[in-house]
Amino acid sequence: MGQLEVTWEIEDESLHLGLKGKLNTLEAMNLDERLSQIPEDVKNIYFDFDGLIYIASAGLRILYWAGEYTAERGGEVSVKNVCPEVLELLEMTGFSEYLAEGSAAE
Repeated sequence: MGQLEVTWEIEDESLHLGLKGKLNTLEAMNLDERLSQIPEDVKNIYFDFDGLIYIASAGLRILYWAGEYTAERGGEVSVKNVCPEVLELLEMTGFSEYLAEGSAAE
């Protein structure tokens, strides 16, 4: 069993991704491969980090890619339910712009 649990739901023009566990380099590569199969009509990507306790730099590259992907399609990317440790990393690396309002996990 991998270290990352992924839920994947496509609704209209939006992809909702739930991530739990650790988004390490290997798991990021697996997720990147799956993201390459997004249907063409998806223009928004919404991440739910409820239960995500670690994100490697490869995981940050996925967020960067999601920002580029959605911008090209006139959509948006957002992240919610972020634990304090991951939140600190997102803020330090400039990815806090993707945070949904009230995105910090309690």
